[in-house]
Amino acid sequence: MLEIKELYFSYENKDVLKGINLKLKDGVGCILGANGVGKSTLLKLIVGLLKPKNGVIELNGKDITNLDFKERAKLISYVPQEFSINFPYTVFEVVLMGRNPHINFLEGPKSKDERIALKCLKILGIDYLKDKAFTQLSGGQKRLILIARGLAQEGKLMIFDEPTSFLDFKNQLLVLSVIEKISKKFDKTILLSLHDPNLAFFFCDEVFLMKDGVIIDRGKPEDVITEENIEKLYGLKAELVKLSDKTLIIPNKEFLELEVML
Repeated sequence: MLEIKELYFSYENKDVLKGINLKLKDGVGCILGANGVGKSTLLKLIVGLLKPKNGVIELNGKDITNLDFKERAKLISYVPQEFSINFPYTVFEVVLMGRNPHINFLEGPKSKDERIALKCLKILGIDYLKDKAFTQLSGGQKRLILIARGLAQEGKLMIFDEPTSFLDFKNQLLVLSVIEKISKKFDKTILLSLHDPNLAFFFCDEVFLMKDGVIIDRGKPEDVITEENIEKLYGLKAELVKLSDKTLIIPNKEFLELEVML
C-alpha cells in the first residue's frame, strides 16, 4: 500500500505541493487535474527523483522518504512520460536497463537479468521486436517497451507519468489495457496520471482529483468524476451521460465558445 502524508514541495520560491495526502491500497489509481497542478512533480517525489520539503511517503508501512534512489528503485518501477534516447540501443537493451537497480555496476547484468528482460517482452507479446533499434519504433511500440522495462524492474508499485501522452486513440486504449492487465495478473499496485477523465472511467479503480497542489477528492471514478468536480478541476462545464453501463463526459460546446471569443 502507498500512503502519502502532508507532502510539501517547492520549486525555488513557488509552492507546488501544499500538503498532499493520498492512500492507495491496490489496483490502478489515477491522478486527474489540469496542467501545472503538480501531478508529475508528485510522481517524481514518490520515485525519488525529487526530494520533498516536508512530509512522509510510506510503502507497505515503511517510510521510504529518505531511502536512497537505488534502493527505492527496487521497490517502485517508474515509467516516465518521455524517454529521450539518441543512441540506437536495441529494444532488448532498453528493457534490460530496468534491471539496473538489481545489478552490480562492476559485474554488469547476469543471465538471470537477461531472462527477466526477455520474459517481460514476451508477457507483452513484443519479443519479436527485441533486436530492433528503439529509435526506429513507433510511439505506441516505444510506450510498450517502456512498460516492459518498468515490469523488468520488479517493483511492487508501478508509477506511470501520463502514459497516453502523444499516442493516437487506439494506442491510448491499448497501453491502458496493458497497464490494467499487469495490475490484475501480477498483483501490482499502479499509480498513474491522465489528462482525459473519460479514460479513468474505463481503466481505473480509484481516482484522486488534484487542484492547486492538494487532493480535493478521492474515490471510485463514478463517485468523484462529477459535473461539479469537472468544473472545479478544469473550469469546464460538462454533462455526464450514461451509455449502457458506461459514463461519458460531454463538454458544453456553447460554454467553450463563450471562453474563446475570436
